[in-house]
Parts: sequence; structure tokens; C-alpha cells
Amino acid sequence: MTPTDDKSRAETREQYRFLIINLCRITGAIMLVVGLAVIAREAFGLPKALGFGLFLVGMIGFMLVPVLLSKRWKSTPDK
Repeated sequence: MTPTDDKSRAETREQYRFLIINLCRITGAIMLVVGLAVIAREAFGLPKALGFGLFLVGMIGFMLVPVLLSKRWKSTPDK
């Protein structure tokens, strides 16, 4: 394997990780908005309790999951 192959694999892996982190944020934001709509207006015919659950899970998905993933995937600097 050549050094350029290793570099391109590392770049691809980093791109996938970036994509996953952003998908977690987008999914969490959507869950937050839907949860707030259910809480405020009982949208989609869902009970308020489910709205609070969606809001809580969305908040965790939006704020905590990306931070935990980035800490887990943080690379060590090459010396």
C-alpha cells in the first residue's frame, strides 16, 4: 500500500464521520421541531407526552451525540 492510499482512506473516513455527525444534528433538530409542534398544538394527532419525549430525544441527539462522537473519533496528532 502506498502512502497516498493511506491518506485517501483517512480522508474518506473523516468525510464519513463528518457526515454522520451532521446527520445526527439534523435529525435532532427535526425531532426538536416536531416535538415542539406536538407540545404546542398537538400536531399530527399525537399526545403531548409523546411531544415531550420527542423534544427530549431531539435535544440529546442535537447537543450531546455529536460531541460524544467527535470526542470518540478524535485523532491523535502525528509526530
